[in-house]
Amino acid sequence: MQEHKGASERARRVSIASALTFHASFDHGPDADFSFGDSRIYSVTVENGQETGELVPGLGQPALTIVEGQGRFGSALQFTPENGHVVLFKAARNVAYSPSDFSGTASFWLSIDPTELPQRYCDPFQLTDKDFSDACIWTDFTKNDTPPDFRLGCFGDQREWDVTGQGERNERFFFRLVKVAEPPFAKGQWTHVVITWNSLNTSQPGRARLYLNAEYQGATSRVDERFTWDIEKACIRLGTGHYVGLFDDLAFFNRPFSADEVRALYELERGVAELHQP
Repeated sequence: MQEHKGASERARRVSIASALTFHASFDHGPDADFSFGDSRIYSVTVENGQETGELVPGLGQPALTIVEGQGRFGSALQFTPENGHVVLFKAARNVAYSPSDFSGTASFWLSIDPTELPQRYCDPFQLTDKDFSDACIWTDFTKNDTPPDFRLGCFGDQREWDVTGQGERNERFFFRLVKVAEPPFAKGQWTHVVITWNSLNTSQPGRARLYLNAEYQGATSRVDERFTWDIEKACIRLGTGHYVGLFDDLAFFNRPFSADEVRALYELERGVAELHQP
């Protein structure tokens, strides 16, 4: 029985590894360790909540810090209150986007002190070519709750779900959220975040699902609108909205993972590096 279980776990890990498209450990600098597309990290200046200027390779000015030995595995990106820009990776080929069937999984680790977050919406993660309400998958911490809630959002094309132009006042906005009250974030503690999404851009409406520390938190309502990107403009944005905290071990996979596969990711002793390094 034990031998059979071991073989099953090995097979699961091989399957997970075969789905990997991108991994940034931040242990060897800011750029990705493994990627199908551009491996470089970029920065863009933010003024009054809007990104301005061109993408510039690197961690910006003043540069974000990579703190050695303080990550969930090795080093991590550190976002401080003084950070005035967003860092990002290009999504093309690093994320398995498809205009006919878009499915996948994102995995990363966060360490925050909820009391240090500014009184505003903070997005540690966004995946889009536009903004948070238009063909975007994102996570955020809320501004009006103590401690802040943690949310997952998954929105297709805004012109389809928000035909009245109400934005966040449209009740359909809230149907596309998973909201976690009193989430498991605390000072000096690491929390594993996994997002899976399936069947976007198909005839069968898709959904996104959220896991924290391998525990299922819920799913969005059906996303029946299209999810349209200009893939050359799509980016993996980290630290928007003046996120404050540590960020580590970012990875993308080309299919949605099962609950067992999410737990297998959570239990990796060296993080995602185990899937592509000896």
